[in-house]
Amino acid sequence: MSRETERLVEVAAMIGQRLNTAVQDVVPAEAHAHLLNAQRELLTALFLIYEHQMGARRPEPPARKGRTSRKPRPRVQHIEID
Repeated sequence: MSRETERLVEVAAMIGQRLNTAVQDVVPAEAHAHLLNAQRELLTALFLIYEHQMGARRPEPPARKGRTSRKPRPRVQHIEID
């Protein structure tokens, strides 16, 4: 996990704690558990998307000497369907 991601996790945890405290008095206990699970799933999805985007933006490593450079394969490929 990168340093930026760690900072985002800390901020998200702090915001989550404040929201949970504010909502705890208004929302019934059964619904509160469901909201906590939904919040956890949403944050997980957001961090996975963030990490994926950061990985896609990393610069390519420099080409090694003595090797022929190959054209990278596209991430999306066309599949023929009969």
